[in-house]
Amino acid sequence: MKKVAIIGNSTDKFSELKKQLESGGLVLVTLIAIADLALLIDGDDTKIYDYQNKQDLAEFDKILVLSSTPRHARNYILSAVACYARQRGVTMYDDNFSNLDGKLYAMWRFWEKGVRVPKTAFGPVEFLQETLAAWGAGVFKAVNGTKGKDNYLVKSVSELAEIVQSNPDLDFILQEFVPNDGDLRIVTIDYKPKLAILRQGGADHRNNTSLGGTADLLDLAEVEPAAIELATAAAAALEIKLAGADVMKHHTTGEYYVLEVNRTPQLATGAYTAEKAAVLKELALKD
Repeated sequence: MKKVAIIGNSTDKFSELKKQLESGGLVLVTLIAIADLALLIDGDDTKIYDYQNKQDLAEFDKILVLSSTPRHARNYILSAVACYARQRGVTMYDDNFSNLDGKLYAMWRFWEKGVRVPKTAFGPVEFLQETLAAWGAGVFKAVNGTKGKDNYLVKSVSELAEIVQSNPDLDFILQEFVPNDGDLRIVTIDYKPKLAILRQGGADHRNNTSLGGTADLLDLAEVEPAAIELATAAAAALEIKLAGADVMKHHTTGEYYVLEVNRTPQLATGAYTAEKAAVLKELALKD
């Protein structure tokens, strides 16, 4: 018997379709609403499942996506599902959501390509609260946030719930907090490192220079190879040829994690504009 998941904006309108597909006893259909998907990147425990019935999408033979419009506002969730389906060997119709931007897709694309990221969770508020309780602390940030906006360090489930209630138009991902001494913005061209800036905050957990953090230009020879390798792999995973990859070192374990990869990352503004201009000039003169 073939096990098929039908994912849509809601499940109500697919009940008759479920009956038709199951007639004859050769297909078993499970209906899943997009809003009920729980997504977790956590080493060997990485999974995407229906939070209502706790069924892992890896258990299905096929996933059919029947959302109401091709450009549904939350299709970026399906782009993450596509990464998981490919990695788990599940056929998904269609899995061409992978060209969508946003932090959620980026994290799952990194995972798919073996690029190390912090533990990451997305889904129903109850799922996020359970995950936060297990981790103890986390960074809670808007899926499409930029420059450190809508980015919070949370340590209680009540705090997380309050942020969600105060921002009804935003979707958030939760990531395990990585203790650090700053992060590295590594600028790459064609997946090769060209410039590295150490960014350090002070007022809170964020290291963004746009929020008052400091920035120090580093010689690439000063940067650990592990950081450069991770940054270039992350840019390649998203196929961003002119990129700024933000990587962070865990100050206890020494492991590096990718936080995000930015397209054309503030190369005309911010700190060290002359050095950034030199990188762009090199690109302009490149054959």
